[in-house]
Amino acid sequence: MSASVPTGLAALGICKSFAHQVLHDIGIDIAPGELVALTGPSGAGKTTFCRILAGLERPDAGSVALGGLDLARVPPQQRRVALMFESYALYPHLTVRGNALSPLQAPSGRLDPAAAAARVDEVLELLEIHHLGDRLPGALSGGQKQRVALARTLVQAPDLYILDEPISHLDAKLRHKLRGEIRRRLAGQQVPTLWSTPDGMEALSVGDRVVVIDGGRVEQVGTPEDIWLRPASTRVARLLGDPPMNLIEGQLKRENGTLFFTRRELRLALPPALARAAVQAGSDAVSLGIRPDDIAFAAPDTTGAVGAEVYSNEPFGKHAIVTLDLGAMLAKAKTSMAIAASLGDGWGDGIGRPVGLMFPKEGLALFDGTTGRALPGT
Repeated sequence: MSASVPTGLAALGICKSFAHQVLHDIGIDIAPGELVALTGPSGAGKTTFCRILAGLERPDAGSVALGGLDLARVPPQQRRVALMFESYALYPHLTVRGNALSPLQAPSGRLDPAAAAARVDEVLELLEIHHLGDRLPGALSGGQKQRVALARTLVQAPDLYILDEPISHLDAKLRHKLRGEIRRRLAGQQVPTLWSTPDGMEALSVGDRVVVIDGGRVEQVGTPEDIWLRPASTRVARLLGDPPMNLIEGQLKRENGTLFFTRRELRLALPPALARAAVQAGSDAVSLGIRPDDIAFAAPDTTGAVGAEVYSNEPFGKHAIVTLDLGAMLAKAKTSMAIAASLGDGWGDGIGRPVGLMFPKEGLALFDGTTGRALPGT
């Protein structure tokens, strides 16, 4: 990504090694008021990148500028960066209120005592920990400690927010509530924000743009819609979705002018747009991507249906996840509770029952079998 927004954050060509190279030429820019979600699996380099932006680690190469100012020689305490540590880093001798108040008592962020107290009260109420104000960190649960660390970050008025896994240890209901509340609060400030999370779906829900990294390299940058509809690689496809996209390794074969994707008994005619893209593939080895919620069920003898057996059937209340055995590989379908229940039909959860699967004509993805990159035009 280019540094096109001089008044925001511009990190270019960031490289970092410890025992091995952790970051490879990472570049991210964030405009004032923009929230960029940084996502990738554990060990992808997200926390190292956050610490470099905050000045806690020095990059081996690359530059970081904030508001047009090169931060190379600016020490961490002078960067006006509000960093929420993944490890919380709470002061054990201070109460919840004392921890949240601490950055407002530092010389760089000092406020009038009344104004500081009011701001702390507001954030503690937002995070539903106001009633814990007099407790020490040792008397808190992990989720409560995480919210204290988040409160200590949100009370500040910095030039850059960095939230490293801010809600990962909260229960599902509270995560859903706070995602929107935090995003609403940050949207009212003209400050760039980086939100780091290993949860790809969380990244899609909070980010104006999403940066996907894996193995210390940027895999894709785009809007949530771009990332969801057009994953740039199998690595991105595996990270996003609940459950993620099914990836089936196979071969391309042309018969009577029609291009097919084949894998053992699986034989699927590619729709025209996908077939045109497949022609540009460097080899016939590809991976076919099918989203779980695009798979429909049919009778095993339905024309055009792909044969499979029910491997497992998991009801989740509003939907069900059915795992299917396609012969030497498994795929997942996301369907309604009613359809999942019908697979049993007196057989319990239907495990071992033969079913037919209908794949969509649109919404399929093709990836190069060697590089894992999406084929051009898909």
